[in-house]
Amino acid sequence: MQRTSSAGCRDVDAPASHEDDRALVDRLLRGDAIAWEDFVTRFGRIVRSRVADVAVAFGHGNDDDAVDDATADVFAVILANDAAALQAYEGRSSLVTYLAVVATRCATRGFARKRIDGSGNEQEDSLDSAASGDDEPVRRIIRKEQQQRLLETLAELPEKQQQVVRLFHLESQSYAEISKRLNMPIGSIGVTLRRAEERLRKNLEPDTFDSS
Repeated sequence: MQRTSSAGCRDVDAPASHEDDRALVDRLLRGDAIAWEDFVTRFGRIVRSRVADVAVAFGHGNDDDAVDDATADVFAVILANDAAALQAYEGRSSLVTYLAVVATRCATRGFARKRIDGSGNEQEDSLDSAASGDDEPVRRIIRKEQQQRLLETLAELPEKQQQVVRLFHLESQSYAEISKRLNMPIGSIGVTLRRAEERLRKNLEPDTFDSS
């Protein structure tokens, strides 16, 4: 059961549906001050956590000031251009997943622009350099966000589609093996798989947000 505060905001620990997330974003876009307090309370921790992960990858793991500054930059980007980042949220994933992706991208760009060279001096750098092999930790963070979003989207599929996708793509089962395990006609497996893949592709399309 969801719990609400006296101000009408959902408790931070209560589960939220995508519809709830979309409603919160709509309130934020209308300039609702209470909604903003709810937003920061619920999502401030996850945003800072993702920024801290990126900070570690760039050698700033012990620099709390750098993490705090980068976290503030993420929220500034979220509100920039009439809250374009929030306007881009379409509710196809949970708001926490969407914000985790936004925070990772923003922090990666921010730390990539100012790296520390061997002498301890800051130097400008490009995002391409941040994605190169010497920044594998950053790529792992981004892959983690993508995997979380995939699993979340997969869980929204009908149960039969979930089973077929998991067996075919994650367990490398053949159509014949899937047919036997799920007691499905072998001729229906391809159709089920294609429908599931189409829905996954649609739901996993990147939200039209760019923090640059």
